[in-house]
Order: sequence, then structure tokens, then C-alpha cells
Amino acid sequence: MDKRIRKNEICVVGLPRCDFVFSSTRNCFIGYGFSESALEMAILRNLLIQRGIEAVEAGGTLAPAQNAFCAKICSKIIVAQFCVILLNNDVKSGTEIPNANVNMEYGLMLGFNKYVIPFQRASQQLPFNVAGLDTVKYTNEDFERKAAHAIDIAIDSTTQEFIPSLSPDQILEAFLLSKRLMLVPLTTEGDQNLFELGRALGFNLVMTFDGMKYAYFGNFTALRPEAVLWRLRTLEQIIQERLDSLPQRIKFGLANVDEPTAAAIQTFMEKLQTFLLVTGEEDRRVLHEDLANKPTRWPCQVFALSDISTALQSIG
Repeated sequence: MDKRIRKNEICVVGLPRCDFVFSSTRNCFIGYGFSESALEMAILRNLLIQRGIEAVEAGGTLAPAQNAFCAKICSKIIVAQFCVILLNNDVKSGTEIPNANVNMEYGLMLGFNKYVIPFQRASQQLPFNVAGLDTVKYTNEDFERKAAHAIDIAIDSTTQEFIPSLSPDQILEAFLLSKRLMLVPLTTEGDQNLFELGRALGFNLVMTFDGMKYAYFGNFTALRPEAVLWRLRTLEQIIQERLDSLPQRIKFGLANVDEPTAAAIQTFMEKLQTFLLVTGEEDRRVLHEDLANKPTRWPCQVFALSDISTALQSIG
């Protein structure tokens, strides 16, 4: 399997490119007929949970005010580490009929070159157009054994080289610690206010080990460079305008600080930094070029996913 970082740049239904990153989560997307595979789904969910993989299915996803095909199916297949498809036919009036939605999802998986585990009951027949593809045939008695074996092979084949055996949150926190940064605990009103300035734009608040320098950290691996730049520039505008308006807000009683404290805040904010995490070297290059042409007021460092691997390998 191809273990390089790649993004979906061409939408299969003609919409603007989404840039979702292939195999970027520890998820398994499962395509199945909702009324035909209840027993199999219960077994699959349990097997995946035991192995630290989240089972994702279109029927269990909400997408209010979004394109359901994009949000509930296509993007979930793209970001999944691997996929499972249950090719069990619907039975109507004694006649077996291939499930159109399931076969559409199977086509997407194959078109995206995903690692797919196809299952079908041993008593049923595959449609002619996929009959030549290797499929795990099963009965109720041997499904769990065959599924466990196939899932273990899939995990081994699709685990990306740059992802350590940690949860995504643990990976990011370990990376930040390697840069002598840690998440701000938000136990004071001031820290909460600083965090809120960046929260709506997807930034988290971090600080140096000594607590004397603050920074905003944004994990933007699912966004295009232009979207990342917009968030960064907007954050800069918010902070700058808040600082500029501080004397007036104190004067009108809108900020509960005295003038010496306000001066200390101004000095403190001069040391602010921003950190961005993007997918790969191309995104980093685009961001560096833009920042070189139009620097931000505060220093900004851009990291790629490969930097996480390098940093964690260096600390063991």
C-alpha cells in the first residue's frame, strides 16, 4: 500500500476540492445494508474497538446542513485507515438483489485505492462486475474468526510509518513537549479569555515551560494553505484590535483591569508566537512564501506531519 501523505484534490462529483487527507485517522469505514447485516456489524464493531480502531458508518453519522454524500460517505472513506464492505444482497420476495448504496460505496473505495476487506455470505452470489475480486466468504459460525484475521492483516498493512502507537491527542501533546511547549490549563480567567480569542478559528493556547511566553497552536492538516492563512491573518487582526481597544475598554469599564495591568498585558503580548501544523512540505512551502511576502506581527513557525515523526523518534 502507498504510505505517503496524499490529499483528495479532485472531487468525484465535481465540487471544489476538499483536501481531506487519505488514511489520516485510525478509523475503519464500514459499508453495509442496514437491514441485512446486524450480526456482522456487532462483531465488527467489537473487533475494531479491541484493536483501537474506530468503526465509522454512514448510518451513524449526522451531517446537518451539509452535503450528505460528502460528509457522511466520501470524506469518511478518504480519511479511514482501511475499509470493510459487507456485500450481502437484499432479499425481496425470495429474490436476491445487490444493494445499490453498498456497491456505490465499494466503487468509491476501489476508486480511491483504499485497502478494502470485502465480505459476503457464503450462500450468496456477487454481482458480475465484482465477482472477480477476492472476497471473504463466511457463515454465521466462522465470520468472527475470519473477520479478526482479515482486520489484523489490514491494520498491519495500512499503519502509516509516521504515526506512533499513540492516540492523536497524545501524539500532538508529545510533539509540543518536544518543542518545550505545553497546553495552557485554562484555570484562570485571563487564560480562558486568551484561549477564546483563537478557539473559533481552531487554535489552541500553549505556553513555554516557564509560563512566561504564550503561543497559539493550530492543527490544520485537513485544510488548504489559503484557508490556514485566512485563519492566521484573522487571529492576528483579532488580537491586534483587542490590544488597540484596551485603553478605551478600560475607560468605559468594559475591561476589569487597571492601567498598570494593561501595560503589563501589552508587554506580555509582544512575546506572543503562533505555530501551525499542516500536512506536508508543499503546504509548508506555500505558507512560507506568503509569510515571507507579508510577515505577521508575531513570529510564526510552520510544521508538517513529518516533523512529528522526526521529533518523536528523537525522544524515543
